[in-house]
Amino acid sequence: MKFVCKCLLMVVVAMGLVACNRTKPEKPVNYSKIMYKNVTPFAHSVNPSVASYNIPALKRVIDLSYLVSPGDTLNVHILEFKSDVYAMDHYMNSGKFQGITPILRGEHLEQSIRADCHIFIFSHDSFRQYERSDLETFVRHFPGYRGGFPQEFLSLPFDFREAGRTSIQTKYFMGVKAFFPVLVQSYRNADLRWNVARSWEQVEEPDFDSWAMLLTKVEPDGIEPESDVVYFDAGNNANGMAQQLAGGRVAVVWGYLSWADLAKKFKTASDRIYEARF
Repeated sequence: MKFVCKCLLMVVVAMGLVACNRTKPEKPVNYSKIMYKNVTPFAHSVNPSVASYNIPALKRVIDLSYLVSPGDTLNVHILEFKSDVYAMDHYMNSGKFQGITPILRGEHLEQSIRADCHIFIFSHDSFRQYERSDLETFVRHFPGYRGGFPQEFLSLPFDFREAGRTSIQTKYFMGVKAFFPVLVQSYRNADLRWNVARSWEQVEEPDFDSWAMLLTKVEPDGIEPESDVVYFDAGNNANGMAQQLAGGRVAVVWGYLSWADLAKKFKTASDRIYEARF
């Protein structure tokens, strides 16, 4: 009897562990209830089949239509990505968006806003102007909205940032195939220029090795090389250093600096990235 009870207890514990390890299901969203200025959509659709869009990491497409007033329809086309980094990459690098600047497409104006893993594209009659603040309010009240700049960028808070020189790279990095998405920030102090990059999240070791294998390796001058750091030619006479840190994040620094100066910046960058919460 004791043996049977013990077996039953083990089964119950095992089932509990399996249940805990399952991915938490997404909470369903009732898109028919999402309002724009107290108006519910008269039409909505969700398309989880996104292969035809040919956009990397796109998860689903949501369309909402609002009759704001007689003869005035606001259409909201929402691209939902697997994570923030892919939404930012598409928003920044596709060339299809102009931030707060409306774009005239045929007879319609388009305004776009990126928030978290979503890109919102608002389309309306070109003769009707929608207040940007109203569109931003709609985005802030969209289910799952978190807001703010992705926390991952906060691990790169160095002096001498170059304004407007922040980017995300998911397809190629350092001129070779990227096996993981990276965040890049450029810096300048007088005539010195350099760049710092970090992986968006933890990277599998084979992915880092596959990327590093494609780099042009070099022997650094004037410093003692470390066995776990990759020293490479970043192109145009720029030096580069890369390392997969303990825990899985990747840190990369490159620029027009001597190896000694680059090594100092790499030490600071890798410490910041390693200690980052995200």
